[in-house]
Amino acid sequence: MKYYYLLPLLFTSMAIATSHPPSVPYSDKENWGVGMGMRSANIIFDTSDNVVHDVMPLLFYQGDNFYLDGASGGYRFYQSDNVSVGALGRIRFFDIPKRYQNDVQGTQFDLGGNITWHYSPQLDFSAEVLSDKDGRVYSNFTGEYTFDHPSWRISPYATVTGKTSRFNNTYYGLNTEDIGSGFSYSAGVRGRYQLYENLYAVGQTSATLLDNKTYNSDLVNSRAQWETYLGLALFNTPGQRTHSQLPTNSYLRVASGVATTSGVSDLLILDNKTDPYRNTMTSVFYGHPIADTVFGWPLDFYLTPGFVQHHKSDVQGSFGEYVMAIKAYYTFNWPTTWRFGFAEGISYSTQISHIERERLAEKGYKPSKLMNYLDFSFDVNVGDMLNNKSLSNMWLGYSLHHRSGIFTQTSAFGRIKGGSDYNSLYIQWDF
Repeated sequence: MKYYYLLPLLFTSMAIATSHPPSVPYSDKENWGVGMGMRSANIIFDTSDNVVHDVMPLLFYQGDNFYLDGASGGYRFYQSDNVSVGALGRIRFFDIPKRYQNDVQGTQFDLGGNITWHYSPQLDFSAEVLSDKDGRVYSNFTGEYTFDHPSWRISPYATVTGKTSRFNNTYYGLNTEDIGSGFSYSAGVRGRYQLYENLYAVGQTSATLLDNKTYNSDLVNSRAQWETYLGLALFNTPGQRTHSQLPTNSYLRVASGVATTSGVSDLLILDNKTDPYRNTMTSVFYGHPIADTVFGWPLDFYLTPGFVQHHKSDVQGSFGEYVMAIKAYYTFNWPTTWRFGFAEGISYSTQISHIERERLAEKGYKPSKLMNYLDFSFDVNVGDMLNNKSLSNMWLGYSLHHRSGIFTQTSAFGRIKGGSDYNSLYIQWDF
């Protein structure tokens, strides 16, 4: 017997995802990239909808220990030529019909640890143990071989996933069937191809087979789940720098802002309406230099993690927000030194701000803690403006702090249209 008529109710009890977006393999230090693309997957449950699509921003960075790999990231505590050990987090998708995804908020960020054995420069074997926010544990065992070329990189891989009973009963039995523990088996290929200078096509295709106990669940309608991803990204070229040198400075930026009820398009034409409750925030961002050009254009790129403190007001308590982004600056002289800046990234807020909750409630959306992040900025060099060389490492500027759901195009951000905006003034120090 199938439970199609119960699915809207069953799906609302779910809390995480069951698959994850592609990563792009790296081997070079200080590799970086930023991209956007379309993910598609079939729905294995017994529903009238067969396929679901997501648009996802992707961030890539490979440092000595810290890394970002598409929609995952981590930190390596130990590294040698033969093995590396670390902690990681990863977005996983829960693929159900699009119309339920805002209520369910199923796609989440799982945390865990991993160990990777570097059998050869091309061949890696890895083991991961991850958990959802409620302690439902699963593990992945993966073998991956990388074919590397100056203009392309391809990595076929195979993964065995072990699922605990709590995990399987929740995410395949939908808390109505006792499936028990089980396994799934995946195989796929992922990679990237250079289209023009720093512009690359990135993609992945994979298939996952469920074990017999999971497939025999009355709620599951397909033994196989396929997943594809195709997008565009800006990268530095593998094995060499595409810039003449790194930007000369890291930076620290401190900003203070107030919420606005105006949207981005309104603010860009200077039509600002300040939040009547005057909810405020203070942010601190660090900028790590990664490039000073793409396509030969004079653009400085930085990896920029940040923390935002939302302050207590009459309508909300205080809470924190965490941001990871890649930011580009364009510098020009007229008659002093000015810069335009733009950042793309991910924002996780520990609570939902009043302005965001109210704006989304007006549109009938349930808010999401994980959202897309944008930053628009404009600043002036203080040393040039005051004709004081000792202040040439200081910038004074305006920034727009923006969280949104990419126009309902991804379940990772709750299938939301809209979000929140804060006008802020900042001071930035290069060092």
